[in-house]
Amino acid sequence: MGLRICRQRATRWEEWSSYACYEATVLGLRRLILKERRTLMTKTLSLVSLALMCVTLGAQTPNSDRPDPSMTPGTTQTGAQAPAATDAQTPAANARAAQVEPASVSAELTKNLDAKRVHVGDAIEAKTTSEAKLADGTTLPRGTKLMGNVLDVTALKSKQEKNSRIVIALNRAVLKDGKQVAIQSAVTSMTAPATSSEAAVMSAPSGPPASAGGSAGAGGSAGTAAPSAPSMGAPIGSDTQVAQGAMLKGAGDQVPVGNKPSILLSAPNTPESSGILEAKGENVSLASGTKLTLNVIPLRA
Repeated sequence: MGLRICRQRATRWEEWSSYACYEATVLGLRRLILKERRTLMTKTLSLVSLALMCVTLGAQTPNSDRPDPSMTPGTTQTGAQAPAATDAQTPAANARAAQVEPASVSAELTKNLDAKRVHVGDAIEAKTTSEAKLADGTTLPRGTKLMGNVLDVTALKSKQEKNSRIVIALNRAVLKDGKQVAIQSAVTSMTAPATSSEAAVMSAPSGPPASAGGSAGAGGSAGTAAPSAPSMGAPIGSDTQVAQGAMLKGAGDQVPVGNKPSILLSAPNTPESSGILEAKGENVSLASGTKLTLNVIPLRA
């Protein structure tokens, strides 16, 4: 009798153990399935978020078919937003900018621009050298400040580096009364101040000096020829321009800077930039007084 009871209890224990193992296995599978579902849901939500972000960025990016306001009437993808407070660029502003005829503005740098010394975010200043009128009727008198900043810079600091580069933005016009006008600009040409040696070469006479004959006196003979003094041309100044910089004609164009042919000017390739300066084997360096021509449109939010 006792043996039978023990056998029954052993059988029940085995059944209970088997059932407990079964329950544990099922519970483990359920947890694994729930974990996989959560992982799949997380990945799905991440993909949806990424898709929404792409759609949002696409709505904020200017249309690639819009005319560039930098090159000949209307060729850039520019619109600079400096760290300083400026009008925010919006899709509506970009759409209006595409329909605005840019104004050609002449200006000159008021500070040196050197890849070895400038850093990202450093201020860039220029001033207009003639009056200009923007498409919205805003007048930029001569002497109006054009403000911006350095967006990117690469300097030659080691032998491994072969190219230097500066990306600039000019995105605000400061009128004489202190009023600030948000602008979108693109540099179309640059001409650095000529050095004294360059100006002297350009102003030297191209032909041999002319001979001057002396007339004979009473009963006299012909005088000997005396060489005339070479013309020295205009006095050499810091603003003497020897070689005018070429004009950019398209978004993919690249031209040398006047008087600095080793430095190349490229059209802006982002909405935040106004121009790209590059040089091979040397650092980009432009002195104060460098002449600029820009295509400028007013930017309104």
